[in-house]
Amino acid sequence: MKQFAYTPQTSNAKGMMEKGTLYMSDDGQSWKPVSDFEFGNLINDPTKRQHNFATPVTARYIKIESKVIAGNGNSLSIAELDFFE
Repeated sequence: MKQFAYTPQTSNAKGMMEKGTLYMSDDGQSWKPVSDFEFGNLINDPTKRQHNFATPVTARYIKIESKVIAGNGNSLSIAELDFFE
């Protein structure tokens, strides 16, 4: 994989993932951080955002940890996640 894209839900301005870390694993038990990311201005512009990895990665499992939710929210919602080679 070379990049991923995050599409926030657009029904309201809550639950949009502003900052986070993407982890990968081959066995689902041992996780390795791959990349930190930040998507700004989501509340005013809730469009699909893309994040490129510094180097291509391969893994069987993917985990995303949200560090900051836009508008200081406490729950996260995602419309779509896409991963690209």
